[in-house]
Amino acid sequence: MKQALYISITIVIILGAGLFVYFRFFGTDGIPANTNSNTNASANSNAVACTMEAKLCPDGSAVGRIPPNCEFAPCPDVNSLLTEAEAREIAEQSCIKGGESLSAGVYNENTKTWWYDANLNSTREGCNPACVVNEQMKSAEINWRCTGLIEPE
Repeated sequence: MKQALYISITIVIILGAGLFVYFRFFGTDGIPANTNSNTNASANSNAVACTMEAKLCPDGSAVGRIPPNCEFAPCPDVNSLLTEAEAREIAEQSCIKGGESLSAGVYNENTKTWWYDANLNSTREGCNPACVVNEQMKSAEINWRCTGLIEPE
């Protein structure tokens, strides 16, 4: 009689532990519980998925979209003596001259310069010209950014 009681208690404990483990790891719907709520959107109807686009900031960094409205995150502040518009004006007057800037300026905090990809009226083979504005001198010059070996003539 005592042995049947011990067996019954053991079976109840094993079944209880099994149910605990089942519901702990699989939840009540039979689907494995997910510890990362971002990948199990069906479990959270308020989850928002944003596109994986990036926006290039003036300091050269990039920011992505953030929920809930999927707006771009704000760019970090640029600690420059010149605004991007002021630097662009210097670039257009000094070195672009009749060409055009292809994109917004990128600020290099280490060299304290604004860089503009430039579509110039003159070209050099294997080069990608940029107009570089020095914020301290408020002057600009062309940096040809050439790649590869250029043999002397």
